[in-house]
Amino acid sequence: MKISKLQTPQEWFEADRLLETAFLHTWDDDEGLRKVQAQANGTEPRIEETWALTDDSGTMQAAVTTLAHRLWFGGRELPIGEVHMVGSRAESRGGGNVRALMAEILADFKRRGDVFATLIPFSFAFYRKFGFEQASGSYCYRIPMEQLSSIRCTYDVSKVMREEDLAAVREVRDACDRRGNLAVSRTDADWRWRGNGEFGEPDFLHPDRQTHAYILWDCDDKPCAYVSFAYAHEPGHPFFGEIDVTDLAYLCPDALVGVLGFLYRLRAKVGYVNLELFDDIDLTAILPEPDKVACKVGGHVMARVLDVPRTLELMPHPNTQGSYVIAVNDDFMPENSGMWRVSFGEGDARVLPADGTPDLEVSETTFCQLVAGRINLETASVRQGTEINGNERVLRDVFVRRAVHLVL
Repeated sequence: MKISKLQTPQEWFEADRLLETAFLHTWDDDEGLRKVQAQANGTEPRIEETWALTDDSGTMQAAVTTLAHRLWFGGRELPIGEVHMVGSRAESRGGGNVRALMAEILADFKRRGDVFATLIPFSFAFYRKFGFEQASGSYCYRIPMEQLSSIRCTYDVSKVMREEDLAAVREVRDACDRRGNLAVSRTDADWRWRGNGEFGEPDFLHPDRQTHAYILWDCDDKPCAYVSFAYAHEPGHPFFGEIDVTDLAYLCPDALVGVLGFLYRLRAKVGYVNLELFDDIDLTAILPEPDKVACKVGGHVMARVLDVPRTLELMPHPNTQGSYVIAVNDDFMPENSGMWRVSFGEGDARVLPADGTPDLEVSETTFCQLVAGRINLETASVRQGTEINGNERVLRDVFVRRAVHLVL
């Protein structure tokens, strides 16, 4: 068995074919060769790295593509690695090939200084075996337009029409992401102007639909929110339909109210608003008839911690002084397991190895959710593997729910 980071177009081609086949996608040899050759000569970008596992006969059995991102965590921008596509030959599944690949990739992420690894799972249970856990939550709403009738937009609104408008959009998004305890930092590619009011990559779920973006301005003529959406006709009704909100950022709760009030202005052609929001605000608590709003729990991103003591140093702590001892058990990366004393004051933390009985003992998956702010100590206490042995008042002040704005 051999695990390696692939370097040649032929290797990329073999890995792409394996991944497309694993995902049951249509594969075209000629198009696959054209793509990797264009990436090799620089006429098309290649932003991912590809890893593969080959058996003793030289046959590629599994492949993984990875991406590098920047992540806002506790007000700091950090490097992270994303596990992007994972595939293995159906003929050899169940033999531990993906597990071996994942172990090498996560070790490589850690060596280059990444604090977190992230991915979008096809199965939460499958990736939980590698120490990943759900790191962000959301509410997915289907809102009848009349439920917004009592909400007013008191802001000035302008449509994104020119490339120059993106400066205001980016200002809002960057400020919103910095406010979240865990949020991916968007790159210049996310703001590439495509013309006709559209920017960035086409929306993954609506690649063939026109997106419309609007900016909300406060009384000081400063941008405070933006929203983009795609419209779809209702079957059999060419002049009426619904909208899917594709992106939304706001700097204060009142600006979110302004967005909802603005969307109500579209009621002449729109019967429903489909909207996904991070779970720090529950719209069913403010809409007049919540039983008429369809809402389901979402949350598409998993994460895992790659360096426990470094994460403890970087995570937000109370401004008061205190200390606690925490033990983390990481079955997949045992080198990540250990016990540490954390002393904090004025927002800074010092982390040193410890022994004895910890105040808090958790699995790596629970630890990831705690430091992200996805859960608080009370929720952690009902997760398997959690033991609270003392110092509970301090632990409750440290491990609190925070706004997690994590998307990939």
